[in-house]
Amino acid sequence: MGYVSHPLIYPDTVEDRDYQRRIVEAAKDKNTMVVLPTALGKTVISSLIAVNILYNYRNKRILVMAPTRPLCMQHKDTFQRIIRLPQDDFTLLTGRVPSDYREAIWKGSSRIVFATPQVVRNDILMKGLKLNDFGLLVFDECHRSVKEYAYTEIAQHYVKNSDYPLILGMTASPGSDIERVRMVCESLFIEHVEYRCDEDDDVKPYVQPIHVEWKRVNLPLQYQPLRDILRGMLNDKIKWLQSRGYLKNIFKEVTRKQLIELGAELRYNAEMSIEEERGPIYQAIMRQSSALTLFHMLELLETQGAYTLKAFIERMENDDKRAHTILMKEDIYGELLDLLSGKCYAEHPKAELLKQVVKDQITANSSSRILVFTQYRDTATHLVEELNKINNVRAERFVGQATRFGDKGLTQEQQVSLIDDLKKGYLNTLVATSIAEEGLDIPEVDLVIFYEPIPSEIRYIQRRGRTGRKTAGRVVILATNDTYDMIYLYASSRRVEKMRNIASKLNSILKPVLRIRMKPKENPMTQEEILQIQRISGLKREPLLIPSELERFKDLSREVERAERIIYFKILEKGVLGLNDEELYHEMEKEGFNKGIVKAALSKLIKKRYVANKNNISAIQMKSVPGAKIMDIEIEKVIAGQAVVWVNSKWRARLLPENYYGPKELIRKGSSFKALCELYHDSGVLCVKVRQVIQFL
Repeated sequence: MGYVSHPLIYPDTVEDRDYQRRIVEAAKDKNTMVVLPTALGKTVISSLIAVNILYNYRNKRILVMAPTRPLCMQHKDTFQRIIRLPQDDFTLLTGRVPSDYREAIWKGSSRIVFATPQVVRNDILMKGLKLNDFGLLVFDECHRSVKEYAYTEIAQHYVKNSDYPLILGMTASPGSDIERVRMVCESLFIEHVEYRCDEDDDVKPYVQPIHVEWKRVNLPLQYQPLRDILRGMLNDKIKWLQSRGYLKNIFKEVTRKQLIELGAELRYNAEMSIEEERGPIYQAIMRQSSALTLFHMLELLETQGAYTLKAFIERMENDDKRAHTILMKEDIYGELLDLLSGKCYAEHPKAELLKQVVKDQITANSSSRILVFTQYRDTATHLVEELNKINNVRAERFVGQATRFGDKGLTQEQQVSLIDDLKKGYLNTLVATSIAEEGLDIPEVDLVIFYEPIPSEIRYIQRRGRTGRKTAGRVVILATNDTYDMIYLYASSRRVEKMRNIASKLNSILKPVLRIRMKPKENPMTQEEILQIQRISGLKREPLLIPSELERFKDLSREVERAERIIYFKILEKGVLGLNDEELYHEMEKEGFNKGIVKAALSKLIKKRYVANKNNISAIQMKSVPGAKIMDIEIEKVIAGQAVVWVNSKWRARLLPENYYGPKELIRKGSSFKALCELYHDSGVLCVKVRQVIQFL
């Protein structure tokens, strides 16, 4: 096995793979979307493209974006493991870092910045971030780049402001709809696609086999009365909508999508109508909303079971949605509740089948790691309770951060802790919702179970990709016969195949990006710079030396505070005349501060109203104090916490600590300054109040 050799890559770190080398070569000059099965090293590919930019264009930087903070942290860790640069060249930016300090980082010297797209978009809009000094933008999970997602705006801004924009999009699954995939490509200005699947010759040697099994069960007979009631209630709503022409076609079976589209159309019509015409439309909206709720209840019963349906109904009874209230007032609704609380409350056979599959896996291999996916938190809660009844099974629920209907989510720290517990073997089973489908660095899992099939090919591929990373994997998909499970099962299979066909044909429909300038001439790092980096970074990365995000933030805060004091005194020397920004940046550079730190410190001074900035000149901002006048102050002596001063070289006065509003450093013998002052007498003694220091003398 050979390794990639590069001055900026740690030796014996990156395995030299044909498909990665070809993709890197193709992506170094064109905006490229890389479509690659999970676990084949998309992040490694992005790091290899990044080092070429960093080495050949020493003044360029790299921006790596991912949808979540944990995923950004993963990318940062991978890049630091691979790329031989000082630790300060890797910076993580998330919403936890205040905007003033983020500005310092954007203007700073870090060569690789890792950030969530929301942070980047906010700083573009609020801070005027240009991104023109970035030679490469990496968009991870780029299939999200549709409609209003932040990736779209960032790409537009980058292409507009960069002399020679270079974009890398990465995904395991761009989608199965040609228009949606085209939209993703257009939003990221993609002009070339590098697609690989498990069957490609250059990928095959690195792919572990994944065995996929479908296991089916029949709906229990106890559920049939509940099913009949829900279908009857749903059909009543459908017939009402059809009879009044809202559902214009007589559908053999109305789908969720058709009901959602009808709801959007009805709400639009209500907005466009005069008030007198809205009554019938609102009635139709109530029926459409009730039908959608019944559709969901029926699906919960068939695919999840009585437990999850009952939990949904309990929440529904506690909300104040009008459509739910109308539904609960129907006579047959009471019968539904009675059946659900009585003879029809039975365990779904998928739950028992799941327990058997997990038990068999743990019995066969006690060190197994298992990931169970389900759509719903209620189901996840119930399955964890059931699985923990099995000997040697240690299961926990893995959900997102949001609190929903009183169900508190997991913080990112709790998510990371659970993943670590799975890695160390404290847990051997996670029951997860969609949060575990995308991106998270979940340790090697040898069994993935779908508690229900899903119609989305993107989510199918993401779930499936959680196993088969280093060794052969296994996927078990549970489905209930004669229910929506079977519809979704076949739909996902068809869409995966369709997605592969689309991805392989994309290059014929993409257009090259019209760049405003020719590719810049290379300005490679010198041998001396490389040797210096190698001396600093050593032979291999030392993980324990990597400062935490909090530590980096504290260091940055201290540096900004120190710069703030120095800048304030420099501006005080000029007073209201001010100091030109370029002159300030030059002087502060000699003090050892980069432009980003200076801008952050200056921004803090402006917010505190110590300084005003107009036409690129920073000056002391004069306060408005009635009765106060500008006077010259000279400190004669300091005694017992108070000072004796000369005012305008005429009057001797006392200055008490509570009457001084200015830098403490000025209260020393011989110090002189111009200030906004008030004079007063206290027991026959002349005193002065210094309201604001304006200028050193």
